[in-house]
Amino acid sequence: MSLDLFQRALQQYSMNRHADAWAILSPLIDCPQPDAEALNLAGACACAMHRAEQAQMLWERAIEQHPQHAGVHNNLGNLYEQLGRLPEAAAMFRRALELDPDSPAVHYNLGNVLAKLERIPDAEQSLRRALELKPDLVAAHYSLGKLLMMLACFDEAQQHFDIAIEARPDWADAHFNLGKTFAARQRHGEAEHAFRAAIESNPRLMMAYQSLVEVLQTQGRFADLEGVYRRLTEHAPEFAAANCNLGQVIAQVTALAGLERLDEAEAAYRRAIAVQPDYVPAHIALGNLLKESEARADEMLAAFRRAVELDPASARARMNLAGGLLRVGKYAEAWPLWEARYDETWPEHPIPVPDLPWPQWRGEPLAGKSLFVIHEQGFGDTFQFCRFLPMLRSQGLSTLSVVWSEDDPLLASVGGVDACVSTDALHTLPSPDYWCFMMSLPGLLGITFETVPNTTPYLAVADARIEHWRSRLPAGVPKIGIAAMSEPRASPLDARRWVSAQTCIPLLGLPGVRFVNLQKAPIARAQYDVLPPPLRPLDLMGDVRDFSDTAAIIASLDVVIAADTSVAHLAGALGKPVWMLLGSNPCWRWGISGERTVWYPKARLFRQTRPNEWGDVIARVADALTDWRDRNASADAGDGPPITPRSP
Repeated sequence: MSLDLFQRALQQYSMNRHADAWAILSPLIDCPQPDAEALNLAGACACAMHRAEQAQMLWERAIEQHPQHAGVHNNLGNLYEQLGRLPEAAAMFRRALELDPDSPAVHYNLGNVLAKLERIPDAEQSLRRALELKPDLVAAHYSLGKLLMMLACFDEAQQHFDIAIEARPDWADAHFNLGKTFAARQRHGEAEHAFRAAIESNPRLMMAYQSLVEVLQTQGRFADLEGVYRRLTEHAPEFAAANCNLGQVIAQVTALAGLERLDEAEAAYRRAIAVQPDYVPAHIALGNLLKESEARADEMLAAFRRAVELDPASARARMNLAGGLLRVGKYAEAWPLWEARYDETWPEHPIPVPDLPWPQWRGEPLAGKSLFVIHEQGFGDTFQFCRFLPMLRSQGLSTLSVVWSEDDPLLASVGGVDACVSTDALHTLPSPDYWCFMMSLPGLLGITFETVPNTTPYLAVADARIEHWRSRLPAGVPKIGIAAMSEPRASPLDARRWVSAQTCIPLLGLPGVRFVNLQKAPIARAQYDVLPPPLRPLDLMGDVRDFSDTAAIIASLDVVIAADTSVAHLAGALGKPVWMLLGSNPCWRWGISGERTVWYPKARLFRQTRPNEWGDVIARVADALTDWRDRNASADAGDGPPITPRSP
């Protein structure tokens, strides 16, 4: 072999001029007996030029020429790893270690492959051996840190990432994984610092942004998310998900603070769609934003329909279209899509399907059959949809049983119901012919907006129970039930249903009426407790055992004022005048506008005119209640005539 040619080729290779190095090596590897070093370097050139098959052939020839060459075995092992041939890569590294047992680089390479093969103890041993041989092998510290994270050894993993970062302060992946060790130990401030350092080093490191978002969400710092997504969209404007998430954050901030920034959120969604027209989440998010505007209902439906067109199998897309259709009163088209709510492919919001040995009712004839109707989702949904139970009996059903999560007979008062049991007592009933979900009934029964049965009351409570609670209420004064606060949940958008006790002071201070608390949740009762005694509603909820008790109290009241809660539905089902406090983007069942609803003829809807602005709503309710009081009305006064179904 010409050493001069080899040295020239090696120099070109070291300068990343791989094609030039290859040209110089050609006469050295085309001869009858090529030197193993020339073949090894030629293989490295071929690999650098992405000619994997040629590189493999050259290294295999080099091994034939020099079977004891550990470096060639190591190089071939690296190639096998790149090609995903992990068992062959591990075997090649082991052969290299037989030839050179003290090579830290080969121990490191073997450790990485074993980790990919999920042979964790062996991988840890190899990486630790690499560091014994070369304590400053930075890459091995990083790999061992990642391995220790898999073993939940976060303290030691942190130490190795610290060493890696000290050697390479701009190593974005090391900062990111260091942040993961902090996040796993709930050290949110340090995690945030590490994730931000990762982003500084690599502004396009998507996983660092996502982890930073998770840390901020864990701390409830939703307003800070906007800056994170804005930076990501600046550095990766082609990333549709980032633009979509930015829009959602702006929409959330708008919901929480009552800001007029929905146009910014819409612009972000439309940017996401512009860079990736088939990005379904952006179409869904745009549709949900457009629900804010009565005038843009057609655009809302168009966005949801486009999402379904792009991904007909998406349960999330179908459910959002269903919600949009229900919102504008297109019930017949909506109900089949509504069934997507328990689609198992929708992990974000599944309605679990019970493991029952009987067939699910899909609309088969019911004459002479027995049926279990099963509660799902919230109690308010059950109180609203149990109105359809008598329609089942009219189809010739022999036995109708209602199964829900409460040990409470309230639903047995619905006409046609033979039994009402808790889920735990399901086994005590004879096996039915079918079962179905409560909220599937309107679709199976062909209910349209115009045919919603709205005769109330359709729930009732025993006279003895009513008398028990009536005796504990003040006499000679109008009694107004109040359930103004919904409990906070994980999503900041649920804050739209919140009305604080402080906001209710202009209402609670009205003379000539007595307010009665109808919420059992400790967080609601605690808010009332901080008010001056004259403003506190009468609170009997500490003695309430079940919904039947709550229903008995409601039956003794004149009017119920409630946010969108189960209490509102319960009052409506009992035929009581219920004045509902609705946010700017309420649930589909309350429609887009107006003071009336097809669902409850004695309901009156008080809607927000600005997001998160409850003061104006409470002022209007206080004025209406003042008028009601001054007219010395009966229990039904002020609720208006029964609603006649109409197109929304």
